[in-house]
Amino acid sequence: MRVKSLLGALAMALLVACTTSSINSTGPIADSDYIRRDINFLASAELEGRDTGSEGYRQAAQYVAGQFKKMGLIPAGEQGYFQEVPFRSASWDGSDPEFVLEGQNDEIAMQFGEDFLASPSALSERSQINAELVFVGYGIEAPDFGINDYHGLDVQGKIVVVLAGRPQSLPSEVGAHHSSPRTKRQVAAKHGAVGFVRLYTPEREKRRPFDYYAKHRFDDTFDWVKKTGMPGSAIPGMHPGVMLSITAGGKLFDGAERSLESIFADIEQGKTPEGFPLSYRAKMSSSSNHKRVTSPNVVAVLPGSDPLLKAEYVVFSAHLDHVGKKEDGEIYYGAQDNAAGIAVMLETARLFVESGQNPRRSLLFVAVTAEEKGLLGSDYFAEYPTVPLESIVANINLDMPMLLYPFRDIIAFGAEHSSLGRVAEEAANRSGLKLSPDPMPEEVIFVRSDHYNFVRRGVPSIYLITGREAKDPSVDGTAAQMAFFRERYHKPGDAADEQINYEAAEQFTQVNYLIARQVADADIQPYWYEGDFFGDLFSRD
Repeated sequence: MRVKSLLGALAMALLVACTTSSINSTGPIADSDYIRRDINFLASAELEGRDTGSEGYRQAAQYVAGQFKKMGLIPAGEQGYFQEVPFRSASWDGSDPEFVLEGQNDEIAMQFGEDFLASPSALSERSQINAELVFVGYGIEAPDFGINDYHGLDVQGKIVVVLAGRPQSLPSEVGAHHSSPRTKRQVAAKHGAVGFVRLYTPEREKRRPFDYYAKHRFDDTFDWVKKTGMPGSAIPGMHPGVMLSITAGGKLFDGAERSLESIFADIEQGKTPEGFPLSYRAKMSSSSNHKRVTSPNVVAVLPGSDPLLKAEYVVFSAHLDHVGKKEDGEIYYGAQDNAAGIAVMLETARLFVESGQNPRRSLLFVAVTAEEKGLLGSDYFAEYPTVPLESIVANINLDMPMLLYPFRDIIAFGAEHSSLGRVAEEAANRSGLKLSPDPMPEEVIFVRSDHYNFVRRGVPSIYLITGREAKDPSVDGTAAQMAFFRERYHKPGDAADEQINYEAAEQFTQVNYLIARQVADADIQPYWYEGDFFGDLFSRD
């Protein structure tokens, strides 16, 4: 890992060392009774899965606010402990969206759910566009990696046709950023495009078939709303777009200089596809109905003790929502995901209060809404933080900590990007644990939870879960975690039952306390490593 300078290297050592001697290793001890109480309530049938905006979610929010108040934490929302987040839910108005190819001699009407998929627009209840099509490869602009798929192409006022995914030459986390539909749409808009068509690829089909998404074609769109009235992820002037199956996508290339099949063949051989104009125009239209929904983030602060550093904040985040109750009446309790994360955050706060020694920096505890809708509550908070954004120096995220067995290691997604990784390693060692590398880098977890919205605003962040080495050598941690994903994740089985291991909960809380204590008491702020992709991309300097 590279740090900014020799001075930076020394500073990193100080960040680890300067608080170690000041914190009693026999300090406050996590109590599983509190954690059990919180998980049992938050994952109870009464709350019906804590769906964003539901009565069950509001009860959960009131509960968390009540716990903050009992501990003496100061309200830090916009209305006491609450920051109400405005959302817009968009649903189809009863008519299917349309996607039609218009050629010189023919017209091809695509079938919704068979040939193409679309989501109702949260930007406009009526949307229509008719424009030329231009193929732009993967639609990625990453000059540091020698990639500019828009080079030499004119897409002004046109619809770009983009392959899903990314070239294999991009590192996984960098590639995940560049290949996200959000980033690709932003790049397309920057070049003047007015529409966006994604093409399914054979690689994508192997991972998750097009038909899987087709089953969800009538799902609502959910987005947070800016104070200007604009949806948070909307791009004004750009049609919401569609996704085409492999077969339907091939039709766009009829009469063009190359077929889609030949492009896929080149990709198989490691070649990067280049863009070119297509011979068709496309007509797209959609109609949706909008509904306003509100759901609160819950925010509290433990003030710092240092006259200067108390104006800086270390943020703990954990999402409070889950996926709710389904039409068949089944409740998706969300015990691990993420009642457990909230419970650990509350217990960590209690440890700081019980210690009798406020940290030098302030701690901000944020229970966010609408993570399951697309990391929306944290995006809203990061856009409209209740403390100055520049005063937020770090984010520690707690999402589905996997409290399945007593463990010997922890995993900190993002540890390699900033000095927080070294702090996490030191805290793990002091807890008798070790810091293990990401066991599933192909899943690019670093860009897939609430902390990433802080990263996008330049805040060094890590996301912690338990590791895969169990204390008991007879327990296969990897198998246990995989079994959870297979049998309980986003299913009614994620309940507050015997799956929750409370010795693991105490371990996990203890190491989170040590990490936060070290960051909050250090002389220097956490920082991105020199040359780090995310640090450079989102730098606040």
